[in-house]
Formats: sequence, structure tokens, C-alpha cells
Amino acid sequence: MSPGKTVGLYFRYGISEEAASLVGDFPSRMQLRSAVAKALEGSRLDRMQEGPPCAAERVEISLFLASDREMAQLNGEFRGRAQPTNCLSFPAPVFPDASSRRTVLGDIAIAPAVVAAEAIAQGKRLLDHYRHLLIHSTLHLLGYDHEEHGEALEMEALEIRLLAEMGVADPYEIPQDERRSK
Repeated sequence: MSPGKTVGLYFRYGISEEAASLVGDFPSRMQLRSAVAKALEGSRLDRMQEGPPCAAERVEISLFLASDREMAQLNGEFRGRAQPTNCLSFPAPVFPDASSRRTVLGDIAIAPAVVAAEAIAQGKRLLDHYRHLLIHSTLHLLGYDHEEHGEALEMEALEIRLLAEMGVADPYEIPQDERRSK
């Protein structure tokens, strides 16, 4: 599938009771979904790491908003780092099925308290930071990575372009006043 081709998105969304009780303000389901949809429409679904190119008319992504404790547990279990992080992506195994009209891409976990603290510390609008992390996470589900320098440049350039199309500033740009102090 080439960039710009419309693909349907089946978007599952959940928030843990613990996260909901600790965090008062986070974007609406529709705002969260729109960032995921932007990543899908602006990238290549055939970048998926394993299996044949995605030919499904619809893709499925689940988003889970987790507490810091829950995110630390996930981060410890899957990355060996028992501390909260802003987001984690869990690509689904690819099961080629030409008859399926929906491809499960995977799951994204986000820690709203971490995201809120980062947005404040970095002087970003909360919604813009969510948009960035959701685009970033969705690209991971599609097979993009940033372990190698060239891959990182490609992924960051795509994130910057997609965010700009949503009216969001470059998340990797160092503010002018911070550049002077370095």
C-alpha cells in the first residue's frame, strides 16, 4: 500500500482504572484516533517487518492508557527496564490471510502521567505530544525503527512531516533559547 491510500482503521481504546483515577486530562478518543490514522495514511503499510505486504482494507490497532506502575511493569517485562516510559509498541505477529478484510497491526501502551510531565518539561501542548507519540508508536507497528542512524533519520523525517500536516511543530527541534545555552 502506498502513502496516501486510504485504509480503514478499527481503533480499540481502553484506559485502566488506575490510570483514569490518577490523570484528569487527556485527549478524546477521536483526537487519539486521528493521530494513528495520520500515521497510517502517510506511511507505507508494506513496511511491516514480517510477512507479505498488508493488503487488508482495514487495520486494527489497540491503544491502552496505563498508569506509571502498569507501564513500568510492561517496560520491565518486555524491555528489561522496570521504570515507566511514555509509550510502548507491540507489533502483532503477521498471519498471512488473503481472505481477511482486517489486519491486526498491534497494540500501543501510553502512560498519561509520563506524557503530561514530558509535555510540561518540554514546553509542548499536551495534545501535540500525544499526537507525536501516537504517530511514532504507529510507525513502529508498521516496521519503522530508529536503532540505526539512517533508520532514525527516515523515521524522524516522516514523523516531522506528518505532524506538520496536523499543525504540530517539529518535536525534535531544540528551542532557540536552549541552543544558546549549550
